[in-house]
Amino acid sequence: MTNMNPKEELSSLDEPQPISSLPEQTSVNFSASTEVWYLDGSVVVVSGETAFRVHQTILSANCEAFKVLFTVPQPEKSDSETCDGCPVVRLQDTADDLKHFFKAMYDISYFLPGVRNKFAVVAAVLRLSTKYDASHLRKRAINLLTSAYPSTLLAWDDRLSNRLIPPFENEHATYMALALETRVRIILPAVYFAWSRQPLLDALRDLVDIEIAATILIGRERLQRAEISHILAFLQYNYPRPLCQNVVADNQILARTTAAALAMTTEHEPYHQWCSSHPSEVGESLGLCANCCLLVESTIQKGRSIVWEKLPGFFDLPDWETLLAEVHS
Repeated sequence: MTNMNPKEELSSLDEPQPISSLPEQTSVNFSASTEVWYLDGSVVVVSGETAFRVHQTILSANCEAFKVLFTVPQPEKSDSETCDGCPVVRLQDTADDLKHFFKAMYDISYFLPGVRNKFAVVAAVLRLSTKYDASHLRKRAINLLTSAYPSTLLAWDDRLSNRLIPPFENEHATYMALALETRVRIILPAVYFAWSRQPLLDALRDLVDIEIAATILIGRERLQRAEISHILAFLQYNYPRPLCQNVVADNQILARTTAAALAMTTEHEPYHQWCSSHPSEVGESLGLCANCCLLVESTIQKGRSIVWEKLPGFFDLPDWETLLAEVHS
C-alpha cells in the first residue's frame, strides 16, 4: 500500500477520483453518517460509502493540513462534486477512523485528556492527527498510550492502576504496529519489556515479521542477562554486607539461593523476575537478618533502575532522552 503525503492527498482532492457534479435526480454513492452530520456543515468528507458533513472552519482550526486545503484557492470546475451545495472531499482513511477523529474535534467529552478511552478511539485519533497535523490531538493520544506503556520505571510500577486504555488480548503486537506507523517509539521499550515477560512461544505467536521477531528475541536475551547481573547482584559471592547480623547462616542461605536461581531461569517466572516484582519481600522470604533484608531490597531497586535506563538499547532503540525528543519534534 503506497503512503501518500496527507497534504498532497488533500490538495489534489484525490485527483484519481475527480470530483463530479451529480444531477439532482442521480443518487450519490454514499450515505450520511448517523453520528457526524451537521446540517450547517460546509464540506462533506467521504470515506468509502460513508459521508461526514462537517465545517471547514472546525477542520482548519484543528488540522494544519486541512487549513492549507481550505485557504488555498481551488480552481473552479464545472464537474466538481457537491452534496447539498457543499464541496465533497474523498479521503482514503477508514470511515471508523474519520468518525473517531471528527468526534474528538467536535465533542469535548469524547476524547478528554487523562480520561479512560478505548484503544480503537485512541489509535484512530493518533493516526489521523499525525497524518493531518492536529498536534494537540496527537499529544493527547500519546499521553493516553504512555499510560499503558510508560517511559519511566515509577509509572511502570503504577500502570495497572493508572493506565487509561483498558488491556486487551495479544495487545503487544497491536501497540507495536501503531507505534511504528505513527512514529511514537517512546512506548516501544515498555511494550517489548512486557512482551519479554511472556513465555517464549506466546511472545512469538503474533510475530510474522522476521526482523521484528529477531529484535525481540535478542532483546529478551539481553534483558534477562542484565536483570540477572543487576537485580540479583546481592547473590554475588563477594557482595558486601557489612551490617549482617548473622554472617554464617546468611552466607549459607545466599549460596543455596544462587544455585536455585540459576536453575529457575527458564521457568514461567524466573527468580530474577520475581525479585524485580517483589523487592520488599525477597530478604524475608529467604530468612535473612533484618539488615540484610533492607540491603537486598535496596540492591534490587537499584538494579531495576539500571536495567530500565538501559532498556531501549536492549531492543536496538535510541536512549530514553532521544525517544522523548522524537515525540515533541
